Amino acid sequence: MAHTRSRLPTYGAAGRLARIVLGLMSRPHGWPLAAITAELGISERTLLRYLAVCRNELLDAQGRPMIEVVGQGGARALKLVDHGLAPDAGVFEAVFFYFTQTVLTFLEGTVLKDGVAGLWERLHRGLPASQRTRLVNLGKKFYAVPFAAKDYRGHDEQLDLAVRCLIDQHRMRVDYQGLVGEGKVHDFDPYTLVHYRGGLYLIGYSHRYRKNIWLAVERIRSVTKLPYRFDYPAGYSPEKYTEGMFGIIEGPETTVELLLRGKETAAFLASRRLHPTQRFIPRADGTTLLTMKVRGTTELSSWILSQAPWVEVVKPAALRDEVARRLREGAALYGRSARER
Repeated sequence: MAHTRSRLPTYGAAGRLARIVLGLMSRPHGWPLAAITAELGISERTLLRYLAVCRNELLDAQGRPMIEVVGQGGARALKLVDHGLAPDAGVFEAVFFYFTQTVLTFLEGTVLKDGVAGLWERLHRGLPASQRTRLVNLGKKFYAVPFAAKDYRGHDEQLDLAVRCLIDQHRMRVDYQGLVGEGKVHDFDPYTLVHYRGGLYLIGYSHRYRKNIWLAVERIRSVTKLPYRFDYPAGYSPEKYTEGMFGIIEGPETTVELLLRGKETAAFLASRRLHPTQRFIPRADGTTLLTMKVRGTTELSSWILSQAPWVEVVKPAALRDEVARRLREGAALYGRSARER
């Protein structure tokens, strides 16, 4: 009988499992499933089969799985549960927190900024000395450029009490000056503190107007905590309340069509999320039609003016007329020289 040679084992699955574990040790923030399957040349179904094995076999001293699947930017990623296996984890967490802190520079001098700064100090002190030395130049590596941010220095007392009422769900009495100084006093249930374009706003229920309203924090002259608590209305959420708005000024739902002139304009705007309903439709003449269904066009009209002459309103007619009128009024300011003024 002829000698039959035994098939040599390749240990392919074991090798890929080892590569996954080693890859996770150098990625404390997680490894997207799509990136793993691409690197190992396997299907997601195969990867999930590997993960089932890992959950049963890779356990810590307490018998808990050391690998988990987490959400990451709308996708799924694999991550080590035991951060002790990832020596860079503390540094990465500190860096992510520091960068988030740079976005909040407009809160300088407020209780919110002081609270964030305190958390950063405790996080920084808790790192081993060998890791702290890697963070000495963070101010040069991460920076946020503020644009027309509001100044909240001098509003700390009002902001502090408003945040306390928000956390404890206490009604408060607000003396509100409005945009041009007119005074209104509201008994107000604060539901949500909102950051919008470098400013802070409170969404809540005004017992004066018997509806939900927005209050700009810098226009609050004084706040008094009232001895009444409130419950959130059934179904309320900031996402639902702001859904469909272009900004924070609400109005009737309107279907808008904008003509983008030039490929550069279309490419620039398509890289941004202007509105959840946005659709970019290229046309044969090189222009692009941008459609949206917005709840209120007050802020949209100002944004369109900032994009002139590269963005043209097609629909609705009322918005087109408003933008045209404001453009004419603006152009009239430059119809004569400065000496004639």
